[in-house]
Amino acid sequence: MKINKYIIGLAVLLGATSCGDDFLNRVPDNEFVDENFYASDAAVAAGTAPLYNRAWFDYHSRSIVLLGSLRSNDVYSPYNNPQFTLFTVDALNSNLANAWQGLFSVVTIANSTIENINTKCLPEVTERAKEIAIAEARLMRACAYYYALHIWGPVILFEDNQDIVDNPVRPRNYEEDVFKFIIRDLEFAAEKLPVTPATTGRATCWSAKAMLAKTYLSRAGWDKTERNQADLDKCKEACLDVINNSGSELMADYHDLFKYRHNNNIESLLQMQWYASSESVWYACNTLLPDLCGDSKMIGGVAAWSAYNPGADMLMQYRYKANNGNYKWETIRRDATFTTPGVHYNYICIADGGYTYEGKTSIVKKGVVGGPDDDNDGYVSSMNSPLNTYIVRLADIYLTYTDACLGNKNSISGDEIKYFNAVRRRAGIDEATSVTLDDLIREHRVEFSMEYQNWYYLIDIYKWKPEKMLQYFNSQYRGYTWDEIAVGKNQELSFVSSGEDWKTYEETEFGPLIVPSVKANINAGNIFLPYPETDVIQNPLLKAEPEHYKFND
Repeated sequence: MKINKYIIGLAVLLGATSCGDDFLNRVPDNEFVDENFYASDAAVAAGTAPLYNRAWFDYHSRSIVLLGSLRSNDVYSPYNNPQFTLFTVDALNSNLANAWQGLFSVVTIANSTIENINTKCLPEVTERAKEIAIAEARLMRACAYYYALHIWGPVILFEDNQDIVDNPVRPRNYEEDVFKFIIRDLEFAAEKLPVTPATTGRATCWSAKAMLAKTYLSRAGWDKTERNQADLDKCKEACLDVINNSGSELMADYHDLFKYRHNNNIESLLQMQWYASSESVWYACNTLLPDLCGDSKMIGGVAAWSAYNPGADMLMQYRYKANNGNYKWETIRRDATFTTPGVHYNYICIADGGYTYEGKTSIVKKGVVGGPDDDNDGYVSSMNSPLNTYIVRLADIYLTYTDACLGNKNSISGDEIKYFNAVRRRAGIDEATSVTLDDLIREHRVEFSMEYQNWYYLIDIYKWKPEKMLQYFNSQYRGYTWDEIAVGKNQELSFVSSGEDWKTYEETEFGPLIVPSVKANINAGNIFLPYPETDVIQNPLLKAEPEHYKFND
């Protein structure tokens, strides 16, 4: 399998030059770990640093946006990977292959870390240092399998890299076993990781408990007509533990969540950690900037080539029904996520007095950090952003808790929605008096749009309520566009015709939309993505029935 290439290439971890308060901002020196590397607790900590960046690089460099955000219809472009929004991805797609190999890169680096810690530590290394290092590896491995499960369903589980090199043709494992594997890793990490990070950006027990809560919620409804109450109760317990005991709080300003100087903020529970530099440091840098930015002026003239615009359906989500019965536009989260015509940012292009978007169509803002100088201490260049990538933050746990409280009920209110309303208060919109599943879907989409997570939540709901979600997906105006989108100070969408008669329009409450030439047809056969063709050729068992994984408890 193609996995073998990554196991062989990453059979031992890339070394790190040093370990200190800024350990995650050290450039990997690309030297293989030798037998005497793990000579101290500090060396062990340095050896796990690549789990936070190098391990995730292949998945993050492009596929993360396509899988987490295009699939959920956060953004759309007819020129830039439209097949991920329109559900026409085939097994030959290169970005699909990159996602597969990227997530298994995380698994193989995690496995290699565990093997190295167990076999190569000198006597000077303490048992506590070993426990923490192994827990970090198992946490990241669990995160990789969590994503893979939501992308493909059954996947190949393995803990021994050499074993899969020796026996590469092997079957997928059942989804129930993938859940068990993930939960087993997360429970270990929750028990062994420290309560506070050893250095800024390191995982804690709260990182693991947050992911554990999300996994319990996923499993609660997966292939069930009724969510499992035991899993819902475990989810709520983990959420409340994080909420009440982690010390994490919601950031006061939603915009601050997506500024480089607020990496590893008080709301963050786990992030991919990218090297802050004026130049790209391959395998340790965040390369997404040009893919996201549609106006090079926003990043100080640095090269940008994004063609992404918010999906028509995504922009519609920012209109909500206020408690007085009127519809209003929410702007705090919209403007932090998408740049709309005429909007001004005082923290973008600070040296020039701020930045006002002068374009006629809405473009991506979240993940676009501004120019290299006053905005980001010089740490912006082509294919390089200093902004970390969230894996989980506290707002997610607030909504996860609300979802677990909803369970199988039609709606909830009172104390069960207090955390849901905390998220809305920060957004500057009316608090809800009751919450339904539809409310949660909308809140997730708006809160986490363009954070590469929305599709994974929507898949959870699909696996519980497939008919409802198929209808929802097919009514999302996927691939629809406006000729021009103008969102003025009155916060109303308006339509400006291009005068091209050949276009077909569909009337909506937001104005006429251009009907795509190919409409999305989302069904049970294309919800999950195909396995990459090259891997299937080398491992035909990827098309065979899954088998149970042999757990070594």
